[in-house]
Amino acid sequence: MQIRVGLDFARVKKAVASAAAVAVLGALPAFARSVSIKNATVTVTFNADGAYQVQCKGTQWVLRGTLGETPERVTRRSGTDALGAWHEVDARTATEVAGIRVYNGQPVVLFKDKRLADGKNADVFPVFKALPAGLMRFSYAVNTFAKFEFGKLGGEGPWVLYDAKGQTMVLSPADHFLVADMTDGPDGSEGVQAGGPNGVDAGGIDAKIATLPAGFEHGTLLVLGKGVNETLDAWGSALQAMNGKTAIANDRDVVLNKFGYWTDHFATYYYKYDKKLGYLGTLLAVRDKYKALGVPIEYMQLDSWWYPKGSGFSPDGTPVNGETVYRADKTIFPDGLKGFQKQMGLPFVVHARWVAPVSPYRHEYKMSKNVVLSPKFWNETAKYLKDGGVTVYEQDWLDDNARPAINLTDPQEFLGNMAKAMAREGITIQYCMPLPGYYMASTRYQNVETIRVSDDGFTRARWDYFLYDSALAHAVGLWPWSDVFMSGQEPELILDTLSAGPVGVGDALGEIDAANLKATMRADSVLLKPDVPVRPVDAMYRADAANADGPMVAATHSGDEVEVFAYPRAHPRKIATGEELETQSAVGETQGPVGETQVTVRLSELGITGPAYVWDWVRKTGTVVPKGGSFAMKFADGWAYDVAAPVGKDGIALLGDTGKYVPLAGKRFSAVTSGKATRVSVAFAAGESAVTVSGYAAKKPVVRAVRGEAGAVEYDGETGLFRVVVHPASGGGAVVVVR
Repeated sequence: MQIRVGLDFARVKKAVASAAAVAVLGALPAFARSVSIKNATVTVTFNADGAYQVQCKGTQWVLRGTLGETPERVTRRSGTDALGAWHEVDARTATEVAGIRVYNGQPVVLFKDKRLADGKNADVFPVFKALPAGLMRFSYAVNTFAKFEFGKLGGEGPWVLYDAKGQTMVLSPADHFLVADMTDGPDGSEGVQAGGPNGVDAGGIDAKIATLPAGFEHGTLLVLGKGVNETLDAWGSALQAMNGKTAIANDRDVVLNKFGYWTDHFATYYYKYDKKLGYLGTLLAVRDKYKALGVPIEYMQLDSWWYPKGSGFSPDGTPVNGETVYRADKTIFPDGLKGFQKQMGLPFVVHARWVAPVSPYRHEYKMSKNVVLSPKFWNETAKYLKDGGVTVYEQDWLDDNARPAINLTDPQEFLGNMAKAMAREGITIQYCMPLPGYYMASTRYQNVETIRVSDDGFTRARWDYFLYDSALAHAVGLWPWSDVFMSGQEPELILDTLSAGPVGVGDALGEIDAANLKATMRADSVLLKPDVPVRPVDAMYRADAANADGPMVAATHSGDEVEVFAYPRAHPRKIATGEELETQSAVGETQGPVGETQVTVRLSELGITGPAYVWDWVRKTGTVVPKGGSFAMKFADGWAYDVAAPVGKDGIALLGDTGKYVPLAGKRFSAVTSGKATRVSVAFAAGESAVTVSGYAAKKPVVRAVRGEAGAVEYDGETGLFRVVVHPASGGGAVVVVR
């Protein structure tokens, strides 16, 4: 079982947040001018005149601001919450309490703003005079699928700022994610230095909310670190810890663990079917065909075609083709959803839109724009879905049509009632067409497990979005879903497998590439995936911030083995003219003419500190790379895929099953240890009788079976490659020692 791991908060004790855990250390004396608190990462100072600053010790970055009112008093407090022990300095004015909290032993700062009286949505906290100068900027836009952007800072966060050495800060809301509104001055410029009247507003609330009530609290989170990916993970882990969400295993349910079939937009049978078979007959034939080819599907997704929708025109502009009644369309499902599920014999993933203007729900339940808030609706819906064999509920159109009203209650009521009802019935949730706030809001709900990270239909044009948004999904504890593609699209199938999330296709009958599909799974359809989602290596954030137009390099890992996917990304104009790129690529190699044939990758960029054996998965060749070295990834048909296996002290680099896209996947190799020898545990599906284990060794190795059987070792003295066929014991599984 593989579990994604971000910043290790497992060592942090559970929240002891109670009045007894908070000790006021004393009010600031009238003659004092400032009070400070600090940890190993930052020093925080609040002055008696309302000025405050956070100074980052390692980088000397400083964030400065001033309250709109002079504080009546400044106090220190200490306590413990879900993140651990903290110290805090609070400045109390007539209308608010502004606090800055730092955590012992953690590079985390929490800004807290509490309103003491009803008032206008103004004078938010924190507001900084400017962000540190000279830093590169990366964020996610407030648009459909939260598309990444460099050089700008999106209004919902997270803001990622970093320098050429990889020193990074991440700034975001800590709550009220769907109504938070961060503002970085006009046109993305830096606050008052560029004419912004209120500076850099990091703690704002959407201006559509005119007033904030007494007792309203809002937090802003700052996390510091080295490396963009690592700091994003630390930030996301902090959000999860604050909201009580625990890590989700990438085999948590059937959609994460096994191969499935999708009928959504760009799938073959999206509102289409074989006229001779009918819609349901076509899907039953699909099930049978995959099984006959030895790649059985283990779940089926039913898209918006499965329920009745509105039609006509709505005078107020409300989209009319939403749900009328969220139940199986009787013209398609004569025996209902439950009846079809009994025929299919597989669990379902079901799609949902918004509520149509003509729906009776608008008169029966409490609504917020085009979505239902009432717990009664969600409870009844979840019970119906459970009875119909549904395992995942997919809420689509979250960017607009299915977005609740922008206020302080409806977004949380909508998502919360949905999640609670589905959790009660054992149903997990997938968010689709999300804004950045939905990624962060998911940390409040344990059963929100997957999220769509790129536009409909997974094609080459989506790859960059898929990778950068997978980084955000990974940070907040979600597994990314690429959307549907066809089994003949091998690079998309590889990337989708490397996502460590769902893998599913939408092939037509008669057009299934079973050979490709077998490379992503065991015989029982269990997916052979890496431990974490594939995402751009850190150097990509620097290169793309500089508009380098060099190749993309993205990586993930299975245990110590690193899987690397790369592809050229030449600008169309440069392709046409053959213009040379003068800038640096993601990995520091000067690029030649556009349409590169290869890219050079350093082992250090992959986190490999010693020598490694690098296997070109496409060409089936390998090479030893010395400690601190680099290797060339050669493009074929516009992409490359390599696997880097560290060479152990025993001189052996275990590749695994090189016939699979992820050779050392945990569902095949459940345990690998190395020292004086390499010990390997091999898992088998029912009916599987052999697995070929491959690797590199400087001399012909000896392989001994501790459990099961091992055949004769095949060894190529020129390349150092060895192969051995391993058979399971009578009770299943095998263990071999290679030395």
